[in-house]
Formats: sequence, structure tokens, C-alpha cells
Amino acid sequence: MEKLNNILTDIYRKGFFHLFSATALIYLIEFGSQMFVAGILIADDFGRIKSLQTFAAVGVIIAGLGFNTSILKLCSEKDMSADEKQTLFASAFKSTLLFSFITLLLSILLSFFKLISSDILTNNLFVYYSLTIPLIALNNLLIAYYQALKEFKKISVLLVIARLLHVLIIVLLTYLFGLNGFVLGIIIGFLMSTLLLVFKTSFLKSWKKTMKVHFYKNWNLAKFAFSGNIINALSLYLDVFFLNHLVNDPEEFGFYSFALTLIVGLRIVTYTAQQFVTPYYSEYSSNDIQILKAFKKSNRIFGATILFIGVLSVVVVPFVIHLLFDGKYDGSMFYFQVLTLGWGIRSWISLKGPFLLAIGYIRINFKMALIIFIVSIIPYWYLVKTYKIDGALYGQVFVSIIAFIVVNIGFKQILKKVYKI
Repeated sequence: MEKLNNILTDIYRKGFFHLFSATALIYLIEFGSQMFVAGILIADDFGRIKSLQTFAAVGVIIAGLGFNTSILKLCSEKDMSADEKQTLFASAFKSTLLFSFITLLLSILLSFFKLISSDILTNNLFVYYSLTIPLIALNNLLIAYYQALKEFKKISVLLVIARLLHVLIIVLLTYLFGLNGFVLGIIIGFLMSTLLLVFKTSFLKSWKKTMKVHFYKNWNLAKFAFSGNIINALSLYLDVFFLNHLVNDPEEFGFYSFALTLIVGLRIVTYTAQQFVTPYYSEYSSNDIQILKAFKKSNRIFGATILFIGVLSVVVVPFVIHLLFDGKYDGSMFYFQVLTLGWGIRSWISLKGPFLLAIGYIRINFKMALIIFIVSIIPYWYLVKTYKIDGALYGQVFVSIIAFIVVNIGFKQILKKVYKI
């Protein structure tokens, strides 16, 4: 018990719970707000919401160029001056701003030519929803900067306030205008939180100091994260991509999408853990004994956490959802339980990516993600085409198993190469 108390005290002192609360409330927009509006919208609309979020998520990755990863790594290094960190961030901000608007333009064109989905309403709404792409990309970059500087507490209260206001706006507008109001609420909320973070961050004095060398310093690290993130996103969202073009059952897709929305709540735990350990792994990257010790300790704690949360969710969530919505989404619960299995398998290997980033082997993350995508795409397409929603469901577990195998093999090879173990 004393050892457990020491561990909890240590991660509290380092700011994990501040980061967790802030990160949780960031995802509250995607998760909690949808729980609030679930009683207002019909099941069909959840399919449309999930489609909009999925395509926007890919757009955010393209717009961000992986610079949130490079900033998280570079600006957490002890031997870099505060001025240099600020200049690197200013350069990343400029690039993200530029590529955000290029991505926004491409998204609008895809919607105009009806290439986003076979559903007309989804295409029409994405013209407006895509406005969130530059806002979320800048949000992610700003938060990564604060995480790298280990200033979690400085922005946690600000983010809590912004996210709570965001949820209130979403619920109100959804109640008044339905699905259109939901989209408008998402845009307004992200605009508000992005502006708050920009005004809170002092980097304008470094704006004119940025040069090509700063872009390339970021890009040399970010390009592998960018490529890996694109492939990871495509692998993760294959079900939604295929369902948008191969299945025409809005209600059942809505139930499946509601289950995916619940899984977003579980991904908060995974994403927060990854963001938390990255700066600390980077800090110990030059000390083999320390970084291996830090990885083994964090991986052990996180593994137990995933197992506990996964089992608890499978048992408790269906009961809670039934009570909250009076059986309206009972059709989603089997989907949720199977998807939880897939989440658990993927999460079990999720700290290995930050470890490889810290020791300079980010390229291997991209290679592993590419292998997973290539091996998975054709079987997944066949499953969805043949078995529709059920094919997408079991395809998620299939991809998770492939990811587990590939990442473990690649990780063991790197450990043998670098540490001779």
C-alpha cells in the first residue's frame, strides 16, 4: 500500500492528474457532449457525427504535419534554451497555420464533389465541420508545447473552463437546431478555446526570428510522426471509411457509431498516458538504465490500469447507458463490448511508441504502422463488404491483433539492437 501511495504521489507531483483532467475535458467535446445530446438526436445522426469527426481527424493530422510530436520531443530537452524552444514553437505554429488552410480548402472541395460519403447530408455538413480542422490542429500544437515545458498546471484550469463552456454551447445549440446546431457548437467551442490558448502563450516576439532551419529541425523529426499518424488513423478508422461507402443502413450505423463514441471515453486514458510519459522518456533518453526502468514501471502500471478499466467498462457501461437513455441505445452495447476488447489490445502496446520516439527510433513507428495498414486493409474491406456492420466490428479486433503482433516484434528487435537485451 505504501508503494502504491508513493507512485500516486510521484505522478501527482509531476502533473499527471492536471494533464489528465485537461485532456479528458478536451475529449469531453467528442465524448461527453454527445452523451448530453444523445437524448435529442436520433440514432441515424450519430452515424453522421462519427463520420464528420473521423474525416476531420484525418484532416487535423495532415494540417498538423506531426509538429505537435516534434515540439513535444524537442522542447522537453534540458539542454535547449527557452528562447530556442519558443522559436521552434513559433515556426511550427506558422507551418500548422499554413497547412491548416490548405487542408481546409481540400476538405471543402471533397465535400462539394460528394466524395466524403454516400450520404448527402454528411457531405453537406462537412463543408462547415471542416472549419474545425485548423482550430483543432492549433489546439493540439499549443497543448503539446505546454506539455513539453512541463507546465501542465498552467493551462489545466483554463482548459477546464473553456471545455465546460464548449459543452454548454453544444447542448444548447443542439437542442435548438438539432444536428446543424451540434456542428455549429463544435466550431464555436474550438474557436473559443484556441483563441484563449493563443492569448495565453507568449511566442509572438519569436515570430520574426523563425527561419528555414527551424522548420527543418521540426520537420526532420515530425515527418516520421506525420507519416505514422496518417497510417495509424487510416487503420483506426477503416470501419468508418468503408461503412460510409459500402453500407446503407443509417440506424444500425448510428448504433455502431454510438458505441464508437463510448470508446472515445476509453481512449482518453490511452492518449493521456502517451502524452504524459513522452517528455519523461525524452528526459532519460541518454541514460539507458533510467529510461528502461521508467518504461518498465510505467508499462506495468498502465497495463494493470487498462485491464481494470476494460473489465469494469464491459460490465458497468451497458447497465448505465440503459438507465440513462431508457433503452434507446441498447442496440449499441454488444458493439461496445467487442470494441472494448479491441481498445484493450491496442492500448497494451501504446507506450512503446513514445519510448521509440524518445530514443530516436521514430522511423520504426511509421514502418510498423505501414505494415499493419497493408496487412489489414484488404481483409477489412472484405469483412465490411460481406458482413456489413458486423464485419466492421470484428475487423476492429482483427486490426488490433495485427497491431499487437507487429509492434511487439518490432519493439523487441529495437531493444535487442540498442540495449542488447
